[in-house]
Amino acid sequence: SLILMNYGCSHADVTAAFGVEPSMTWNVGDLMPSGRRNYKTKGWRFWSSLPLSATMEQHAVHLLGELKPDFAKLQMLGWPKAVMSFAVESYNGDRPALGLDHPLMEKLASMKVDLDIDLYVL
Repeated sequence: SLILMNYGCSHADVTAAFGVEPSMTWNVGDLMPSGRRNYKTKGWRFWSSLPLSATMEQHAVHLLGELKPDFAKLQMLGWPKAVMSFAVESYNGDRPALGLDHPLMEKLASMKVDLDIDLYVL
């Protein structure tokens, strides 16, 4: 998913800048889905619609392909903290691909998007 945090504008402004409706949004103090803690930052999240079995790179390409960023609007927002976040699960010694190719990394860098990969070995 693509996650945006710590922005001072409205969720609607972020949505307009990225050109897609978010999968979820939250405000400071809202209860997290686990029901145990509250969010400490405002946020906007857009999930990949590909099946969970797709590779990390396939999800990244799909997410970035769905976005229609308006760079002028993004600059007006002050480029909120953005993270491309992956939760990758490995079963029975599987070795899932965790790489992203150079053009994809360039696109993430041009959009000032950080990369976060959580690997779960089950």
